[in-house]
Amino acid sequence: NMKILQVIFWLSSFAVLYTSIIYIVVLNFIKNNSYKKKSNYFPTVSLIISAYNEEKTIKKKLSNTFELDYPKNKIQIIVANDGSSDNTMIEVSNFENIDLLDLPRGGKTNAQNEAVKIAKNEFLIFSDANNIYEKDAIQKLVANFADDRVGVVCGELRYRNNLSKEHTYWNYEVALKKAESRIGRLVGANGSIYAVRRDLYKSLPKDSISDLLEPMIVYGNGFDIVYEPNAIAVEDTPREVFSRKRRIILRSLGSIKYVGYLLNPFHKRSLFITFVSHKLLRWFLPIFLFIMFFSSGLLYSNSELYFFIFLLQVAMYTLGLLHSGVRYFIVVNFASAFAIWDWLIGKKQTTWSVVR
Repeated sequence: NMKILQVIFWLSSFAVLYTSIIYIVVLNFIKNNSYKKKSNYFPTVSLIISAYNEEKTIKKKLSNTFELDYPKNKIQIIVANDGSSDNTMIEVSNFENIDLLDLPRGGKTNAQNEAVKIAKNEFLIFSDANNIYEKDAIQKLVANFADDRVGVVCGELRYRNNLSKEHTYWNYEVALKKAESRIGRLVGANGSIYAVRRDLYKSLPKDSISDLLEPMIVYGNGFDIVYEPNAIAVEDTPREVFSRKRRIILRSLGSIKYVGYLLNPFHKRSLFITFVSHKLLRWFLPIFLFIMFFSSGLLYSNSELYFFIFLLQVAMYTLGLLHSGVRYFIVVNFASAFAIWDWLIGKKQTTWSVVR
């Protein structure tokens, strides 16, 4: 029994180590695809802004959009209002040259699907209402489409408070995105800033999470997904962590069923290794961490090594009471655990709300 417990402990430890460190190291040793960019490339774009109860932010967002350094005759601005119950519609109606969709509440993915139906231009850019684009953000995004292999480009989301507890996690996530981008297999995009070729966009189920699913489908259809760190969107650090992470992970887990074919290791455009390494193992991290803690607690009387590892874990979780970064890590993993439970009992999340 002790030997089985040891095997379980080391397998869980390896899963934690692999998704946290080994995977990103291995990615950086894989040959770079060397995608080309064209800085003076100005195709027509449709910027789609999804909004639900954004009366406090939408005016600033639209003002920012009209100030972007991109030819005005080559950009279509679409606001998809997802059944807002505040004054979002009134704020948007004060602006000219905007295609406004007033939709019944159906969730962000549904709003995007409807917006794409009226999009006239060659490339789609998806944004939220609470972020501000740097002036050259669109030009930096579309420069990557000069390479015919590229189907989706993900920009960089930055938080205004660089000392925030989310910042360290986000820096790691950005490094991982850059490593995956080198081989064109970026798993998922930033919902705040990403672009898709119009003719590659696929309408998605309402309960799916679009910034994860859409890039995967495009990849499966033969086009690569890359990251553009110089296309920058800035927003405030989210106020609440637990419920937001729980919602995002639940929607992501619920979306897997729509791209199961891409997780077949034998599919010619399989994303099995990158998806499992970057996403699935990370979402299931709390289970591995619990197994590590529980099994080392049972084994520590047999070996000084397990005793030391057990004490290290106790120290780390105790540090969470004092250190905001460690506390953030613990909260995110609790959110993952609750999301897994929600997923297992069949809970769905389609709509979203904001805490501003």
